[in-house]
Amino acid sequence: MTSALKEKIIERMEAKNLSIAELERRAGLSIHSVRNIIKGRIKKPSAQSLQAIAEALECSLMDLVNASSTTGDDLASLSQSKKSPPVDYPELMLECAKTVLTLIKDCDPRVSVDEYLDIVKKVYFYSSKEEPRKANLRFAEWLTETQLGSSCFPAKG
Repeated sequence: MTSALKEKIIERMEAKNLSIAELERRAGLSIHSVRNIIKGRIKKPSAQSLQAIAEALECSLMDLVNASSTTGDDLASLSQSKKSPPVDYPELMLECAKTVLTLIKDCDPRVSVDEYLDIVKKVYFYSSKEEPRKANLRFAEWLTETQLGSSCFPAKG
């Protein structure tokens, strides 16, 4: 997790006047889970944990993920902006595109090009902030399911 993302969590906690323990309670997470994320003991928190933290902080996951964006735009606005940042990692972009295409190939064939590209863009920007730079499958699965609806995916468990 990037230090910018940690800072965004801390900044939002302070704005809401929440302690780490209170954030963990509101997010429904185990004791010390947020502390371990902030301290860097958990390098890649799950999308579900980040979503729970975002909900407890009354913001979107994209608001937290965006914290590491060098442009200052959030990922949601990136999909609507006229000009987005350059593709710094072409191989990563290709891997993200293939990953998302694989995830949606069995879904509703009416997934639009815009929906597909929006998901690819968000997965790319999220994955480009991690080391090693490779498509984050868990984030891609979560985002695809969130944006296209759970009917596209078999129930897990």
